[in-house]
Amino acid sequence: MELGRCPICHHRISLEAIAKDQAGRELLAVLARLDDATAQALIGYLGLFRSPTRDLSNDRALALAKDALALEAPQWLVPALQQTTDAIHTKRANGGQVKPLKNHNYLKEVLASVIAGGVIAIEQRTERKATEHHASSTASRQRLEDTDW
Repeated sequence: MELGRCPICHHRISLEAIAKDQAGRELLAVLARLDDATAQALIGYLGLFRSPTRDLSNDRALALAKDALALEAPQWLVPALQQTTDAIHTKRANGGQVKPLKNHNYLKEVLASVIAGGVIAIEQRTERKATEHHASSTASRQRLEDTDW
């Protein structure tokens, strides 16, 4: 069954060819279980491992996908995948010689940064809510004290 043409290279995409390969089937299953944002971020990230002269094998893509999804702090993974992909594409667009990724070390650094930034943001929101609550309580007490009964 031909799926149509690839929107990037315009070659025909055959679902049967993908499904004949065990790793291809597993990779499709992994991607199908993900929400849209995670699947798109992961697919973009997997592309960073592809050499300019060779496609990424389904076996390698599957292993990389499983490893990336197994990283700690899954709620921070999508922004980390997106930031990693964006940073490397920006370097390439600016003429930088960026080799294909070989492991997840760069993603792990970005993930640590995203987590740290997220934790700080959560702490700031918590402090802001506590301050707002305290100010609200103080204002309510003041209004009660000013009321003549």
